[in-house]
Amino acid sequence: MPLTKNADSAGRGDRWLESWHVAPSVNRDYDFIDGLRGIAMLMVLAAHFFYVNPASGPAVRFIGSCFSAGSNGVTLFFALSGFLISWPFWKRKASGAEISVPSGYGWRRFWKIYPPLAFSVLVLAPIYILRSGDWSFAGIGAKWLAGIPFLSPITGEFNPVMWSLIIEVQFYVILPILFISLKKVPAGVCLWIIPLIFVAVPFVCRLLTGQSPEIHPTINVHFPTGLDCFCLGIFVAGLDTMGRLKAGDAIFGVFGVVFWILSLLAFSWCSFSNWNGFTANEITRDLLKFSAGCLLFFVAAPRHPAARIFCAPWLRWCGIISYEWYLLHQPIYGWIRQSVGPAGGNPLKYAAIVGSSFVLGLVAAALTYRFFSLPILRYGRGKKSAAHSNKEPLKQMPAPSSPNA
Repeated sequence: MPLTKNADSAGRGDRWLESWHVAPSVNRDYDFIDGLRGIAMLMVLAAHFFYVNPASGPAVRFIGSCFSAGSNGVTLFFALSGFLISWPFWKRKASGAEISVPSGYGWRRFWKIYPPLAFSVLVLAPIYILRSGDWSFAGIGAKWLAGIPFLSPITGEFNPVMWSLIIEVQFYVILPILFISLKKVPAGVCLWIIPLIFVAVPFVCRLLTGQSPEIHPTINVHFPTGLDCFCLGIFVAGLDTMGRLKAGDAIFGVFGVVFWILSLLAFSWCSFSNWNGFTANEITRDLLKFSAGCLLFFVAAPRHPAARIFCAPWLRWCGIISYEWYLLHQPIYGWIRQSVGPAGGNPLKYAAIVGSSFVLGLVAAALTYRFFSLPILRYGRGKKSAAHSNKEPLKQMPAPSSPNA
């Protein structure tokens, strides 16, 4: 059975974490998903913070490739979003609800995504301008505030990590369109059609155009080439809501852990060997998407020993603040490295650059989440609760806890 957060948290002695968590509108929650978000965030940090001299020996360069493979933490973020964002859609579909789109869906996405994004822009833009004297950063920031990058390419100079938000928003728009379009189609048939659309259309577009999401120097995600990362998360959510998962299916989650590690090593080896053609990229990235999706099979048995590893309070906390951390970490690291200069082979300076970037980013993210994002999320949740106060309560759904959910 799925974990009830209050009971499970109390048993682990992590009640302090409750004050950081948005009270779910329903009672169902999967604590291990917060932990997976934490792992995804730490992977991204490793990819951005750790670097090696390209003139180093093969062993050191391979280690550097392994750190770089941490960028695939975003793939895990997308898989989690695929599961958690589609779950209430599947629940309505399976129950034959008249309306396909969950009430308050658009506002829920807005209150989670936009305020931290706007906050980061308003904080980062003045610092960029003060450091460089380049007022073009004001125009770039204004474009992000107006949502223009969600419709057209934009320079990645401001904050490269924002590319993933564009793909997330594309997913938020396409998902309800598909469920509305397939309203008359039985849930069991949609369980195959919708995930197949998400995996086939992006692949065909990449195959025919040779394009994939770009980050530097311009952010251009080439819709819909990045949407297949959500596929398996959507599929597992459908299985879960339709009662087709059994406790024994958690073994696929264990397989996902092992396969995730092996896939990261394969990705690292391809990068190290400069085997970066279309076929290599498709194979390695598809393996990572598949293994990330397999991790979600722990929803079949959230008390599985392997799943509980991801429920460590410190790891869940990292997951809870991961969105704010994601938005702020790379500019902070860039400024610190520019200020002190390259390490030049000095291990102490190297450790100082990485350590200070980690600590400062963590503190900034925690403060931003606690005193800015969390109150806004609770306000948005309160509005939703008020809107439903005179309506029939919905059946239990998982509280969204994806990176951007």
